[in-house]
Amino acid sequence: MLTSHALGEVAAAPSAPAPAAVRPAYDIEILHDPEAARLRLAAAFASGAATPFQAPGWLSTWYATVGPAHHAEPLLVFVSERGTGRRVAALPLIRHRTGGLEVVAFADLGVTDYNAPILGPAAPTSADAARAMWSSIAAALPPADLIQLRKMPGSVRGEPNPMVALRGAHVSHSPGFSVAMPEAWDTYLQSLSKKFRKELGRSLRRFEEGGGGFRRIETMDEAKHVLRTMNEQQRGRLEEMGTRFALEEKDYHAFYEDLVGGGLQDGTTILTALTCGDELVAALLGIADATSFTMVRLSHIGGDWMKVGPGRLVIERTMRLLHARGCRQFGFSIGDYPYKSGFGVEPSPLFDLVIAQSWRGRFSSARNLAKVAVKRGLKACGVSLVPQAVKNRYRRYHQST
Repeated sequence: MLTSHALGEVAAAPSAPAPAAVRPAYDIEILHDPEAARLRLAAAFASGAATPFQAPGWLSTWYATVGPAHHAEPLLVFVSERGTGRRVAALPLIRHRTGGLEVVAFADLGVTDYNAPILGPAAPTSADAARAMWSSIAAALPPADLIQLRKMPGSVRGEPNPMVALRGAHVSHSPGFSVAMPEAWDTYLQSLSKKFRKELGRSLRRFEEGGGGFRRIETMDEAKHVLRTMNEQQRGRLEEMGTRFALEEKDYHAFYEDLVGGGLQDGTTILTALTCGDELVAALLGIADATSFTMVRLSHIGGDWMKVGPGRLVIERTMRLLHARGCRQFGFSIGDYPYKSGFGVEPSPLFDLVIAQSWRGRFSSARNLAKVAVKRGLKACGVSLVPQAVKNRYRRYHQST
């Protein structure tokens, strides 16, 4: 006897469950000798996505100067795709002792503005793959109380940064700032406020009438003199604010001198200056590639020169110079300082990832998160975090123009 099912009303057979997504697997290699890792880092950078702060010149100089001076153990982490060997990422890390804690962090210690992995062609593009990668990395790292990965951009050369997709990653209190410039310099200038353009023009006239000039520094002898003067100028500004000048330490001097020495001729390091006679009025140091430039250090003289706005003027002159040579992305780095707004900067959030590995680490992490929450609350209430001395200086300048 045929049932109704047999006459064409047959119930559909239950479908087979969809196969679970295969979690990617990764191989981790950690090198402790930066010199041995130099060629691999350079190859990863050349074929991958990174910020200028992961360029071979920057990293090799950092690991040769700042790292050893602070007894930082190098941890050059290389991640590859298991089975294919394709490059996934390279992370320039260190382990160092600070505040009684063993901390794993990026190669930074107050020098690097943007920290990020060097992303390879097989870098994770999903949160699940990012967690799988990090799980493999964390298992290979040496013991530590804290893992602190700070100041990470959300994307690297247009590629998503897998580190900010990890649980515990949160927005840093200070974003980065940059300007994307159009093909025509005049188009960029016209995009700025009329008041700002007028002030720039007036500053330039005053400076040139006073016998001042602008130039790019091209020899190492000149560069050493400029760097020494920058130290003196920055120390003076920070002393006005009651802040210690960390770059006074000789390892930082060595870092910037070696950085300039290695990059002045090939154009990866740019140093410009405003001068009047033998006097250095302002100077700007940055790192560059074919289409972008990122400020690293800015200094200027005080006194009557403040009426000219030397810091702002050396930035504008440098932007104009580099734009003519093909630069279209001008990075103003971190720090929410008033002068940046006039240049039409756009903020980009940075991210921190802090993972406690011990009870000491958990205590320190909770304390730091509380500080971040307080800063965010103050900013939301309109309380500026810019030092009062800085605000007073800019107020005096604008009153005099």
